[in-house]
Amino acid sequence: MKHVALILIVILCLVSAGCSGPAGTVTKVPGNVTQVPDSGFTLNKSVKPGDDFFGYVNDAWIAEHPVPADKSSYTTFAVLSDKVDDDLHTLLEKAANASSGTTDRNISLIGQFYRSGMDTALIDRQGILPLSDDLAMIDAIKSRSDLTNATIILLQHGFRPVYYYSAEINPRNSTEMVPGITQGGLGLPDRDYYLRTDNKSQEIQGAYLAHIARIFNLTGEPDDQAAADAKTVYAMEKTLATSHFSAEENRNPEDTTNLYSIAALDDQYPSIGWKALSTIPGSGPVDQVNVHQPRFVQGLDTLLRTAPVEDWKVYLRYQLINSAAASLSSPFENEDFSFYSKTLYGVKEMRPRWKRVTNTESDMLGDLVGREYVTRYVDPRTRDMVSAMFLNIRKTLDQRISNLTWMSPSTKAAAHAKLAAMRQKIAYPDQWRDYSGLNLSNSYAGNIRSVSVFDFIHGTYGLDKIGKPVDRTTWDISPQIVNAFYDPTKNEMVFPAGILQPPFFDPDADSSANYGGLGWVIGHEMTHGFDDQGRQFDKDGNLKNWWTQEDAKNFANRTDLLVKEYNSFEILPGIFNNGNLTFGENIADFGGLTLSYHAWKEYGNPSSGPGVSNSTVDRQFFSAAARIWQSNDREDSLRNRVYTDPHTANRYRVNGVLFNIPEFYDTFPEIQPGDALYRNVSDRPVIW
Repeated sequence: MKHVALILIVILCLVSAGCSGPAGTVTKVPGNVTQVPDSGFTLNKSVKPGDDFFGYVNDAWIAEHPVPADKSSYTTFAVLSDKVDDDLHTLLEKAANASSGTTDRNISLIGQFYRSGMDTALIDRQGILPLSDDLAMIDAIKSRSDLTNATIILLQHGFRPVYYYSAEINPRNSTEMVPGITQGGLGLPDRDYYLRTDNKSQEIQGAYLAHIARIFNLTGEPDDQAAADAKTVYAMEKTLATSHFSAEENRNPEDTTNLYSIAALDDQYPSIGWKALSTIPGSGPVDQVNVHQPRFVQGLDTLLRTAPVEDWKVYLRYQLINSAAASLSSPFENEDFSFYSKTLYGVKEMRPRWKRVTNTESDMLGDLVGREYVTRYVDPRTRDMVSAMFLNIRKTLDQRISNLTWMSPSTKAAAHAKLAAMRQKIAYPDQWRDYSGLNLSNSYAGNIRSVSVFDFIHGTYGLDKIGKPVDRTTWDISPQIVNAFYDPTKNEMVFPAGILQPPFFDPDADSSANYGGLGWVIGHEMTHGFDDQGRQFDKDGNLKNWWTQEDAKNFANRTDLLVKEYNSFEILPGIFNNGNLTFGENIADFGGLTLSYHAWKEYGNPSSGPGVSNSTVDRQFFSAAARIWQSNDREDSLRNRVYTDPHTANRYRVNGVLFNIPEFYDTFPEIQPGDALYRNVSDRPVIW
């Protein structure tokens, strides 16, 4: 899949890149507005909170923050990411200007990568030259065995032409690392982009076919040949797409955990080259492989055996060039932007060059860049304060598990044990990655390849980890990233420094703001350990059933109410939210805010100074919760995310959750039956 770094373990994130909000219109806010005391944001009093609480809190912000020309959406996450980008820009520029003779190897690497990315004159002179050796290797393919070897060599060179292959935690034995293979090979965001037949989908399919042809044009092919080659590539991708698991199917960890021996794989799917794959230089010893989507592996094996070798050469050539296009000369980069940003997501302008390079470097050299970022920009108070919030919210969930009426004592005991074993990582790692084996040059595309090659073997999930015990000190995300996640195979939550900033968290803010913001994030990730996916893993991170049959049935009955509720949200005309795709995130949102509210009331020392009633600070809590999902979104971007994103659009993340929480109605007594979003008590689920 183009531009997606696919992690081969089940990681449940707070937000995907550019998570969506309301459709791409700018809200006009009438004069009837009011300032929330000590909050810094304005309410739209012309909107009844019972009709649209998201708009009640966020309309003024939306009106003042149209989507910038270089973005597909504008959200609280985007605001913070821009701030991080500015900070990173400062430190990368400083590193790039440092003397080449600096004795600090980390600064030297950071500066060298950035300089190469900013040297557009050299990048344009090189054109497609950085790919010449791999293109020559593809051109030299003569046989089926050559074809199989080429797909593996491209993996070793940092590309992923047909599938993803890396080390991962064994879901059946969370103490060991095994290799895993995951479906790939598509240039569109998801398999259903090839299968839908509505007018908009056909328009995108036609635009993608034209994009493929233009990529071939840029390599010097005449129009007729480029058009023919584009049809070949698209046909092969569509064939692969039919074998892909759907986004919903990929949510079932039992279905995506399939451990095979190399002998069994070689017997069933011989064309993939398992023996060569399992003996890549630098890899640990391979005894078994976790095949995440067996149907895809079967389809790929068939295509490797039956599609003409010449068609495969055309396909591999395109996959190689297309995956590298953003780092090549201007014509390739412009074409990459034109389709993947403008056509798919409605983005009007390319981001400034410094920002594109900064984002790429931050992604690829995460710990090197992150180490400098932490030194310069992270408040030293943050770790202890956030850790205290985590412990308070965990105590709250522990108490609520004890009080559940629908869960048996044996399952409660296992839930308590899992919660007690849950770990947290806050702000930044205590140990940083070692890049001592990485060497860079003056070539931007070459440096991206070098880092990819290094990571393939030595990264957090590099092949050298296979067969070794799991290192639970490693981070799967860089500290400068504005996000958070829960990993069920480690039973841990990670909160990078990037998200530990206002409006999510401020060391000097009132507790209502911190618990309404970051508290919801912490509760969200904690609840992921007990959502429809996370609940299938035990306290040690093993995929293992610890529920009684009756408890599992009770859980399903209660959570079904969420599926029905979220299926009813019409995100765009005729396009409804998929309550099954967003199921786990909706459970986590509902549980997360519930936990944070009660932890705040019990342990967070809510403000109750002179003239401040409990009702006032409670209103500030719920308003702060809605505020973190401020967002504006282009229609194209929103449509794509409805199809592929496991997170519900931001407007409905707010309106879907709050109207299930009893204390929300107590806080806003003006919300009554007859309001658009009022939910009867019988329709409100009670889960955690």
